[in-house]
Amino acid sequence: MRFEPDTLLETLLRPVAMVAPDANVYVEIMAPDFRFVFVLAALASMAAMGLLGRGRMAMDITRDGAARRGVFVLLAALVLAFVPWLATTGNGRYFVVGLLVVGPVCVGLVRLLPVTRAMRLTLAGGMVAVQAFAVQQTAPWQAWTKTAWKEPPYFKVEVPPESRSQPATYVTISAISYSLLAPLFHPDSRWISLHNAPAPGSGALLAPRTEAFIAKAQEGRMMLLAPVVPGMLTPERLPNATVSDAIGGQLAAYGLAFTRPQSCRFLASPSLAEMGLGEKTPQQRAESGFWLCHLMRVQAQAAADAVRPARYDAVFKVLETQCPRLFPAGGDHGSQTVPHGEVRSYLQAEMKAYVYDNDEVYYKYYRALNMVFVGKVPEVLAGRARVDCGHVPGRSRLPWQREG
Repeated sequence: MRFEPDTLLETLLRPVAMVAPDANVYVEIMAPDFRFVFVLAALASMAAMGLLGRGRMAMDITRDGAARRGVFVLLAALVLAFVPWLATTGNGRYFVVGLLVVGPVCVGLVRLLPVTRAMRLTLAGGMVAVQAFAVQQTAPWQAWTKTAWKEPPYFKVEVPPESRSQPATYVTISAISYSLLAPLFHPDSRWISLHNAPAPGSGALLAPRTEAFIAKAQEGRMMLLAPVVPGMLTPERLPNATVSDAIGGQLAAYGLAFTRPQSCRFLASPSLAEMGLGEKTPQQRAESGFWLCHLMRVQAQAAADAVRPARYDAVFKVLETQCPRLFPAGGDHGSQTVPHGEVRSYLQAEMKAYVYDNDEVYYKYYRALNMVFVGKVPEVLAGRARVDCGHVPGRSRLPWQREG
């Protein structure tokens, strides 16, 4: 729901908002699209000229009735497609067809304008030039890291020989699945991502599926594959104590833990070393890769106790009642301990809620810079302090009105 509009006004103005040179309007990066505004401007011009009595001239210039019908059929389809798109995700990657259609609609509407042929060509060329300039100024290859796909394997990682020759169960925890790595391992290997998988015993619909998958893993052949966290390596390029504790906390919810003693190895990745917009130092390139660590099962109860302190469940429940869209009931995996308090994550809405031992309650949108203070615990429980569900800094309102 990252790109879904929060109000009716935001919904109606989405075609205009897409012009803004801001990230996270309808895609993750800056991708200003003027074409929908061009469509609105062409329709407004046609209506104004029609009121001024130039409709007959339009009929003379565009005698091809089939062409007129084709343009308006495409326009109607585009308008109708906007409704389910904004109602479901508002994510541009699921609106590719609409983004392809709007270009021909722009040119088709310009062709219907009651002006001279030279003026129509000028307007069409101007639209192309404006949009081309916007793309050039916000080119994605200047914003996202990339790696060249020249020859197989397309994502290069130095996989150990035993991982190629023997099947195993591989566990990943990062938001990016790195599924291109799977063909480098034994074809009979099993893979599971715990990033958004419901934990065993959480009561979620698919929690038993996660538990059953982990239970079938062969003892001694269960491995964690995780991208290296920059700055969290030992001199041997292995996970240091800080990141090991953090990863261990994530694994504990699933009844998993590092073997004792911890057994990890560093897998260098030339592909990861190439990424980073050419700004990586030689040391950063040498430390680009993955950790491959042996895992073992631990007692499920111990895992549950480690991740669900439940001291502030009543506070989280109040927030979830106030704004169920932003804080779905129960969160992702219940509450987790942080220094001096607890946090609950709501990945679907990209939100986190914090309750600290000094009685302060905050929430944070993933893409906002700062946390937002809600109130003190007694005030939240009594209903005197509430979350403004329609105003989330960094998310709500039109791009030029948003707060960081």
